[in-house]
Amino acid sequence: MISDRLAGHALLVTLGKNWWMICVRGALAILFGALLLVRPATSLNLLVAFFGVYALLDGGWAIASALWVTRTWFTAWPVLFEGAVSVAVGGLALAWPLVPRELVLAIATWGLLTGILEITAAVRLPRRGAGYWLLATGGGFSLFLAVIILVLPHADQPAVVSTLGLYALAFGALLVAAAFSLRKALPAR
Repeated sequence: MISDRLAGHALLVTLGKNWWMICVRGALAILFGALLLVRPATSLNLLVAFFGVYALLDGGWAIASALWVTRTWFTAWPVLFEGAVSVAVGGLALAWPLVPRELVLAIATWGLLTGILEITAAVRLPRRGAGYWLLATGGGFSLFLAVIILVLPHADQPAVVSTLGLYALAFGALLVAAAFSLRKALPAR
């Protein structure tokens, strides 16, 4: 119990000190979402490239933010693993030409795994400020994306692109809000 509380406090400090890195991840998601919504008729090849670049950047930034302050992986392991999943799926999307069904499954798997890890990170945080529930809501959106994408595999391509774009906008806005909330929730020195 005490070690869980200390781990949650350490995660809060790590994420709070890295609030700007979380904000950048949110901005990347908003940019990705806006790009998809502006171009809903994006070809599948371009969608794979956009998603791959976004997942690589987001994952790399998540890993960096998990390690930036603490320099240890165990304090922010959910964020670290979320970054690793994003990097792996982004690299897969860029390195291996995916057919539409495989792309849908890759995005759904990414949404499922990152959603679980986002919720895990949120649950570990102390209930100080709105950061924990904003992160949990972002994780819920990631899980919702996985379900919607699995329901839409036979939908027309613009519907899948628009769904992914709306998710990215909402997720990015939640990350930006969470970043500022985590910054405010930092314990006083």
